[in-house]
Amino acid sequence: MKKSCEDIKEMLVDYADGQSRQGWPSPLSPVESNKVAEHLAKCQHCQKMLEALQKSLELAEVVWEDGLVETKEIRAPILGKARKIRWFKYAAVAAGILLVVSTSIVWRALIKPTKKEISFAEIERKITESGSAARLLAAAELLAEYTDDEAFVKQQYRHIIEIYPKTTAAAKARSRI
Repeated sequence: MKKSCEDIKEMLVDYADGQSRQGWPSPLSPVESNKVAEHLAKCQHCQKMLEALQKSLELAEVVWEDGLVETKEIRAPILGKARKIRWFKYAAVAAGILLVVSTSIVWRALIKPTKKEISFAEIERKITESGSAARLLAAAELLAEYTDDEAFVKQQYRHIIEIYPKTTAAAKARSRI
């Protein structure tokens, strides 16, 4: 809305009221009325607003003349009137979203341990270690079965535990020592 429209806006209601009531004194002075008329000749936005005001005044007269008391149910659209945005509703929604996001971040960081990403090469290395440890354990168990040298077999078990500590073969070797 232009600066000149802002100046006219307050007088527009009184101008529309004076136009709709023939024979009644206008609420505006002749100078103010001429100023509004000149602006309306140039501005379509204010013309539309004046038309909407006149329609609402006509409706008000009809309601007044008919003696209707229940005016809450009557809705007359006013052109050019912007709908007020309720920012507090948007702020409440944004605060709720922020709360949920921050809670999930804290939960993931503090409560739920995150799994370490592992590469294909690391997986392949662990499989190879587990296989090697399992073969050594099988060899040590065969030695224990066919020889009487317990010291050598225990040394093999310790070797498996030392070199491949996180494998299932190392866990079995620990139980056999």
